[in-house]
Amino acid sequence: MKSKLCLLVGLTASLILLAAHPCLAQPGDCFGCHTTIVHQWTGSVHANTQTAVAGELSASHPGETPASVIQGEDCLDCHAPTSVMANGGMSEAAALGYFFTTSNGLFTANTAPANTAAWPHVACTACHYVPPDHVDNAASLASFDSRTAQYTFMDNQSQLCGQCHGNLRFADTDHLVYNAWAASKHANTQTAVAGELSGSHPGETPAAVTQGEDCIACHAPTAVLANGGMSESGALGYFFATSNGLFTASTTPANTNAWPHVACTACHDPHDPGTPSYFNSATAEYQIMTNSSQLCGQCHGNLRFPHTDHLSYNIVAGTGGIGVTNAQTMPGVTCTDCHMYDSGVDPSNSKSFHGHSWAITVTEPDGSTTTSCTQCHPAIDTAMANLIIGQWQSEFQTLDATASAAVARAAAAMVGVQDTNLLATLAAAQQNLAYAESDESGGFHNFSFLKALLTAANDVALSLPILNVGIQGANVTISWTGPGALQSAGSVTGPWQDVPGATNPLVVAPTLQGQCQFYRLRPN
Repeated sequence: MKSKLCLLVGLTASLILLAAHPCLAQPGDCFGCHTTIVHQWTGSVHANTQTAVAGELSASHPGETPASVIQGEDCLDCHAPTSVMANGGMSEAAALGYFFTTSNGLFTANTAPANTAAWPHVACTACHYVPPDHVDNAASLASFDSRTAQYTFMDNQSQLCGQCHGNLRFADTDHLVYNAWAASKHANTQTAVAGELSGSHPGETPAAVTQGEDCIACHAPTAVLANGGMSESGALGYFFATSNGLFTASTTPANTNAWPHVACTACHDPHDPGTPSYFNSATAEYQIMTNSSQLCGQCHGNLRFPHTDHLSYNIVAGTGGIGVTNAQTMPGVTCTDCHMYDSGVDPSNSKSFHGHSWAITVTEPDGSTTTSCTQCHPAIDTAMANLIIGQWQSEFQTLDATASAAVARAAAAMVGVQDTNLLATLAAAQQNLAYAESDESGGFHNFSFLKALLTAANDVALSLPILNVGIQGANVTISWTGPGALQSAGSVTGPWQDVPGATNPLVVAPTLQGQCQFYRLRPN
């Protein structure tokens, strides 16, 4: 390997590294020490870019010179930035002409890859600056710019991805995945975690919080890689203020510039980005997912944490209710079908965002909208889709309020009850209610199943034998829920007798002063 001379200039948000001789290492050179990573990369989309570029050139740029293509659409800077270092070093235009066939200096409809053995794809050194003394010092996160043949150090992993999967390098690009992510909830998690810590965990240590509610694992899993690497509890203490090692009611975010949020690399292994992968902050390793819904279910379901109260994944699956039939409103529809819909229309934000706003409805540059619902329901438009969703959410909220009130009344009336059957019935109602409320869509996900859960919770709560007493003018009203016959007695010890012709509610006139009358329900 050639020796390298480096000069650091400036101390801005991103450091620029001028490399007189940038590292010319190829993945094969990295293989000896990074065997597994190179194997992953070899099978990834980052290691197979030349054919795609050839297709773009032959389809969209016949009759153009390499120089004109570079001026309009710089294919090299994102598909193989280090290609300018091949063949002894050359300009981007020269590299484009070297790696793709032309006729009389012009691309044609038959343009194909050339010099394929030397084409680097998105090589290791496209995203990593490898120092001269790499044996002793780790590579740095940096983006190689083929326009200048220089590295730009990155503040974080998502910023690196945003060079090509967003407009951080090319302002007029139509690849806006990073931009969509940056405006989403996934890119704004630290304030929410600080609120949770200050609101629910004052007086607790980071280790205690992590044991009970692992905020890091879902709100910023790659945070454990910051500051040289640390444990989940170490990351929690590093990114949120404590007093004497304890969180307080005043806990606020700390080291905000290094907080990664739910970064690109939380769901994509950078060495194999096309395979859904979950970064496990407990092990600092990636777990390959069988599909995108399983990936979502790690944090929006109970796949990672069995006792979580974020259960959208489970609600969509339509299982897990007590006494409720398993059901799916939209069988076969996945999380990403609705939340990461790509219309394929070019140009459009729906295509440019590639689903990374996670919004069902995306606003297009001309003010129109694209809604994922219409891919399966072409007869409706965005307004109708939103109307239906709003109706479902409104109906859910009304039924939820009714069921919540019924379950709360039943729980209050059951205080002190020792009957295990009655307690089990109450627990079933409470669990179905809590399960329905664990959905994060406000009632949209698997609407039929959500309704069934709430209906079951309400009906079961009302089935419990519970007496209610009220005042109606000068009289007392006695009403009850559940089966049973109303009985009365002059003493709490009895004898008890059925109240003849008792109606529900029963209106009772006050007895003479000093006399008491007791009422209860006799099970049928």
